[in-house]
Amino acid sequence: MRQEGSPFTLAAVVPVGEEEEKESAERMLRGVAQAQDKFNNSGGLNDRLLEIVIANDDNNPEKSIKVAEQLVEDKEVLGVIGHYSSNASRAALATYETANLATISPTSTSTLLRSDVFFRTIPSDSATGKKLAEYAIRILGIKKVVIFYNPLKPYSNSLEDAFTENFIKLKGSVVDKIDLSNQNLNLREIVSRSVFADGAEAALLFPDTTKTSVALDIAKVIANLIAASNHPERRGLKWLGGDDLYTNITLTEGGQAVEGLIIAVPWFREEPDSKEFSEAAKEKWGEEEVSWVTAGSFDATQAFIKALSPNASRSTVLRRLATIDISSRETSGEPLQFTPEGERDSEPVLVEVVRDGSRFDFKLVKE
Repeated sequence: MRQEGSPFTLAAVVPVGEEEEKESAERMLRGVAQAQDKFNNSGGLNDRLLEIVIANDDNNPEKSIKVAEQLVEDKEVLGVIGHYSSNASRAALATYETANLATISPTSTSTLLRSDVFFRTIPSDSATGKKLAEYAIRILGIKKVVIFYNPLKPYSNSLEDAFTENFIKLKGSVVDKIDLSNQNLNLREIVSRSVFADGAEAALLFPDTTKTSVALDIAKVIANLIAASNHPERRGLKWLGGDDLYTNITLTEGGQAVEGLIIAVPWFREEPDSKEFSEAAKEKWGEEEVSWVTAGSFDATQAFIKALSPNASRSTVLRRLATIDISSRETSGEPLQFTPEGERDSEPVLVEVVRDGSRFDFKLVKE
């Protein structure tokens, strides 16, 4: 019976739709469950344990609103972990605001997400765009880029905007911006113009989850066109991208075409401070490559746990979240505090697609 033992209740909103989304849902729930088990196995707080209500929004904004309305009506729910996509989070946010119900997303990065009830445990697109722009200019020495993105999606759009703003500040030039939602892309024409004629030295891939395969197809076509061209100087074209490309699909479908691709991610298993959590997650779930989604979801749950009190309510949880200070020993690797804007005080990590024998893998970039 739900009320037995009077547990603290949090909700986790995950997408269970397409196969790729189901994988994301599993990774989120692993992080949530790992924090829940740690809390409950230690006796909880005043013998009250933690209960997790799981809801599915399919990453669909309309369904996200309905899910949010249901969670708001359930007065036992003290906070929400989720939603997965920035689109879904943005759609649900107004509903949570009306009920003073705190939400912490471990995955939504759009800079458009702003609210007194919204927090996140990963860097925003603003931080990611800045990181990639600085790396392109200062480390790779790149001055001209072409950007592939989906202007119809908040994540993709805000990442493109953040990168462009910082890249131009550093005296870089964006020779073209290619709309991935365009069903009639002429790749040969795009490559001839942006790479060969305008001299782009790097291609920025900023797809959303619905356009990952499209971005990888573009990478393969461009790589083939460059290899067959009479422009050997263009064969050194660099690839950079956002965290939506940090998937097994990038490794298996992209393969040689994206070898050397630099991706900015919120967390990486090979970072020194991340290894303890990574090993614990591997042992618990049998997951060889622990995802940043799992790490961010663990941290989001830990943040809510730290915000609990004997007489916890939605208002006390929201108020306490603003002042939490969690050490790296209790998170997936880095201390956790929120800025007044609900941002985590951290920056992205860079990883690279490298060949590992007969397969490809992600490896930490040493800056």
